[in-house]
Amino acid sequence: MRSISIYALTRNQNKDSLSKLERQLSGREYFLKIREWELQSMKALVHQLETHMTKVCSLRFFYSYQIPKLGKEFDLLQIKDDQIINIELKSGAVSDEAIRKQLMQNRYYLSVLGRSIQSYTYISSQNRLVRLTNHDHIAEADWTELCRSLQKESSDYQGNIDDLFQAELYLISPITEPARFLKKEYFLTSQQRDIQRQILKKLRISRFGYFCFTGLPGTGKTLLLYDIAMKLSRRQQICMIHCGNAGKEWKILHKRLQRIAFLSDNQLTKNTELKHYSAVLVDEAHLLSSEKLQVLLTQSEGKFPVIFSSDSEDAICPEELGVNTLKLIENLPEIQMFHLTNRIRTNAELSSFIQNMIHLTDRKTSKPYPHVSVVYANNEAETAALLEDYVHQGYECEITAMRDIKRLVIILDERYYYDQNRYLRSKYLNKEGRSDVRNLFHRLNQAKEELSIIVRENTYVYETLLTLLQPDTAR
Repeated sequence: MRSISIYALTRNQNKDSLSKLERQLSGREYFLKIREWELQSMKALVHQLETHMTKVCSLRFFYSYQIPKLGKEFDLLQIKDDQIINIELKSGAVSDEAIRKQLMQNRYYLSVLGRSIQSYTYISSQNRLVRLTNHDHIAEADWTELCRSLQKESSDYQGNIDDLFQAELYLISPITEPARFLKKEYFLTSQQRDIQRQILKKLRISRFGYFCFTGLPGTGKTLLLYDIAMKLSRRQQICMIHCGNAGKEWKILHKRLQRIAFLSDNQLTKNTELKHYSAVLVDEAHLLSSEKLQVLLTQSEGKFPVIFSSDSEDAICPEELGVNTLKLIENLPEIQMFHLTNRIRTNAELSSFIQNMIHLTDRKTSKPYPHVSVVYANNEAETAALLEDYVHQGYECEITAMRDIKRLVIILDERYYYDQNRYLRSKYLNKEGRSDVRNLFHRLNQAKEELSIIVRENTYVYETLLTLLQPDTAR
């Protein structure tokens, strides 16, 4: 999306022509529905600028820009080599506090670009221009000062604005980045905020209930869970249960968050006392055994709410799931289920491949998988040689904790096959009695940028995956 002249956009014309013009100027992929109040506010803004400067038509703004995947929107952005000017448009009266919060949040999102930021709001009905000060206060703004900044002799950014913003910069993990989390160097996506709002609203009405949000890795489940935990723990003691191996990092949070007690799922027994907590939150709930789940439910019934966060496992064959904890959770009485769909941290290409690999589909795809590779090994010696080469290239093969890995290599041996319904299956269970396919699925989803698969002594799976990598090929 390119910057446009708001002078050209605000010349009198019919609405159909206006949307066509905006798309032509900005290169937007769709027709933008421009609201009447916003158009009138922008016209009033242009009029005010014309009274204080010449050549308003030469000003270029990114209009109605939304950061991909995050749902964060800006009305007007002027981006130069050394500065950013953000102007938000309002038609009616709005409180200074609401303006302050919006401009502060905007400034946070813009700060990743490493330029000085000036933040303004224009209320057209009051012909009022305000700015956010360096001390985070709202002050009346001077038009002459704004126009001077807009005309600063510095080059406008002329590229695609999407190239400047990387959504993954805004989604942090409290587990792997505890310092950033504790400093609150993050904002939730609109989808995350909506789920949080619904859960907290329900808890204000009722002190008991079950809640669960699911999604693939990279959708921000853990961040959302921890943010809810922070809000619930402001006045009361709560408990956070970690399932699986979260590594040593989360122990940092133990020391800083005094009103949150941390337990591993291994510490959850019949003798564990949970009744004195006002809420219990469970991270990676899909790793919770049915026995541990029952312990938790027995203690929670009618006493405190439980909030689960879980990976989605829809692609996995039902037989491979066995006793599926997530299914048990979904069937809890009056549970509220939510599903996070905006995958931010993880490569969408890898996500698509993994989903199709676990369950083959008949639909064709025109998109290649340039960041996925599959090679074949005839024996253990060839496997070792190939693995050594991948490790030398910077790939990781051992996952000791649930975390993102830039470049991941895994081995598929003779135990794997595809059944008649085209699900990936395994002939064996692992040492813990869990499904190999289930573990494989969660391992694969830790890959962030590159995924390589070494197939050993399994020509059918190898040839199937090679076919999957070919675009425009029926499965």
